[in-house]
Amino acid sequence: MWYRIAIGLGVLLAALLLLPQFQSDYAQDYAAASGWWRGRDTNARTADLLADCCAEIAPLYGGMQTAHPPSATLLALPLALLSWPAARLAWLLISWAAIVGGWQLLRAGPWVCAATASFWVLALGLGTHEPLLFFLLALVLREERGRPRLAAALVGLCAAIKIYPALLVAGLWASGRRAMALLAVAAGAAALALCELVLGLGVTRGWLRFVPTNTQHYVDEVGNGSLVRLVRSVIPGAPPTLVTLALVALLALPLLPQLRRGDWLRPLVPVMLLASPLSWRHYMGLSALSPLAAIELACLIASGAVSLLIGMQLLPPDNMAPVVQGPLVLVLMLQWYRQARAGQAAPAAEQPAEAEP
Repeated sequence: MWYRIAIGLGVLLAALLLLPQFQSDYAQDYAAASGWWRGRDTNARTADLLADCCAEIAPLYGGMQTAHPPSATLLALPLALLSWPAARLAWLLISWAAIVGGWQLLRAGPWVCAATASFWVLALGLGTHEPLLFFLLALVLREERGRPRLAAALVGLCAAIKIYPALLVAGLWASGRRAMALLAVAAGAAALALCELVLGLGVTRGWLRFVPTNTQHYVDEVGNGSLVRLVRSVIPGAPPTLVTLALVALLALPLLPQLRRGDWLRPLVPVMLLASPLSWRHYMGLSALSPLAAIELACLIASGAVSLLIGMQLLPPDNMAPVVQGPLVLVLMLQWYRQARAGQAAPAAEQPAEAEP
């Protein structure tokens, strides 16, 4: 355990030192939550909401509203009572604890922790929800056999916080865990219902109306590692939703044998990161949920080092983006291929040998 704490402290120190370099993603949630305390619409423009509480950063956020589900706003309500610098620091510390806790739950080895460390530095600097998702999904892996109801509820909660973990509900269904799948849906729906009750009726509808706008705005960004962006570079103007559904089907079908054998979460990790319309490099810490081979660890270390140099503004983001994203897509594709191959090989291995004549 000592190396997890040591690497984690290095991640925390790097994130704190680089914090001024980042435009925080968490400001969206803070703005919405702070606006709620002031009686404002949480789906109002982020810049307008920030102008009421921390005008000095408001111009950085343009005319967009929060792109995160209402559950993210709900989570931010307690921290919105703090000043912005204090809230940002508090969320960073909570997220850091989630990363180290996730490593501990997974019993992650030193190379896995080190290889994903750079991406967690980026996630902490930006204040994203991936550290929390990492911890919750690591907890799911630990509890799925002993306490399946808790594991299912946690999957639903993850889907309510960010959209792409909803794919794991399909994994539960495909693996034959129908009751867990239904419970996950119910837990996610309950989380959104709570948001409606607390934040105001229609808050989910207001967020859903904005999702296509936000996706269209960012889907073709050079830093987006999604396969959806690659498809759109070949077929300009292809609808992101249709491309996402096609990619999910294409990537998930070869995994069905593995899913039916009961391994429903790990095989779908690369699918949900590759097929999501928006898949940023700081999501890659989640790749530790699925086994990582030596070549994948090497790719993560190299790509992570370049990502940090970009974050430190020592390298230009546009010119270096292919150098970063290429290895990350390769990591996910290799993870996917290994899972698909394992599922295909398992039935043959389980066949009884023919008797000697």
